Amino acid sequence: MPCDTVITSTCEFLSTSTDVHLLAEGLRSLGYQVRETEQGLQFTNGTLSGTYDKRTGRLQSAGRYDTLDTAEVKRAYSEQVVNSQAKKFGWKISWKTNTAGEREAEVEKRA
Repeated sequence: MPCDTVITSTCEFLSTSTDVHLLAEGLRSLGYQVRETEQGLQFTNGTLSGTYDKRTGRLQSAGRYDTLDTAEVKRAYSEQVVNSQAKKFGWKISWKTNTAGEREAEVEKRA
């Protein structure tokens, strides 16, 4: 691939129900530097940068070497949502990666 090629990715979230702060935490967990703005988010990891527009729910990125793995971003966001709900209800949660390479949560509900 020529070095001046830019690869773009787009992913949409529900703008009415996506928690921007949890999305930012999900991106940080994937190694991105994230800046929250009035419009949404700006993020980068050195080879890839992008934005999230909270009005439209659109996450867009552009990079010279790799593309945004939108499924990975959705999983990271989902983990943050599960963590926030567990904290809200006082549940203890621990994450692990199973033998198939998938993330699993073990939740201990309060008595």
